[in-house]
Amino acid sequence: MTPGGPEAGFAADARPACGSCGAVYDPAAGDPGREVPPGTPFGSLPDYWRCPGCGGPQHGFTVLEPPGADPMDARVAALTASYRLIAERDMIGVPICNAALSVEPVGFRPYGPGWIGCVIAPWFLNAVLIPGDPALWSALRDGDKTEVALPSGAYRFTAARLGVLGTLAVIPLASAMNVFADQEDARAAALLALDQLMREPEPAPHPGKPPATPAENDAEPAKPALSRRSLFGGGRR
Repeated sequence: MTPGGPEAGFAADARPACGSCGAVYDPAAGDPGREVPPGTPFGSLPDYWRCPGCGGPQHGFTVLEPPGADPMDARVAALTASYRLIAERDMIGVPICNAALSVEPVGFRPYGPGWIGCVIAPWFLNAVLIPGDPALWSALRDGDKTEVALPSGAYRFTAARLGVLGTLAVIPLASAMNVFADQEDARAAALLALDQLMREPEPAPHPGKPPATPAENDAEPAKPALSRRSLFGGGRR
């Protein structure tokens, strides 16, 4: 996915601004001096296009948000719009897709360098870390690995560029989407996976404390199993 591709996450008439110098790109005007004709949406800009004000990259542009708007909500909305466009344009009828599912963000919350949650799509279930700074992982190419520490441990995330959102860090959580009967089933799996990713490990037993008796072990709540959906396919270090 290139920075100027239609997956950029903006509406066709959006007028995004450069986060470095404030220059605004107007799709109605285009940028004829850089061979961009009037009527070109930001998502259709060529890869070579840079900010005319400071030369900054396309991923440095964001839609101007109303005062008081939640930046997480804006980025999750852009993420969702991007994948819905891909679903409608490229994935209809593709055998790996589960026709019972649709694109949906699940459980996003602030974490570390940005926001983490899950995304359900007919062809994947991923944990996704959206960087607050779109340039954070700009040196990574699609498919590169980067290690990120979560409360439950360190995981190898895969880099995935997505327009103005920059480079996302993702973990595939399901090996095949046909294991889900419907959207509710996929949503439950996403929430379960996210809960396990963000759960602090159990504290080690206190030195000198006697081991738990069989009765005490039986009284502990069972941890939910993820094997049926093949979650966390090799992502954890």
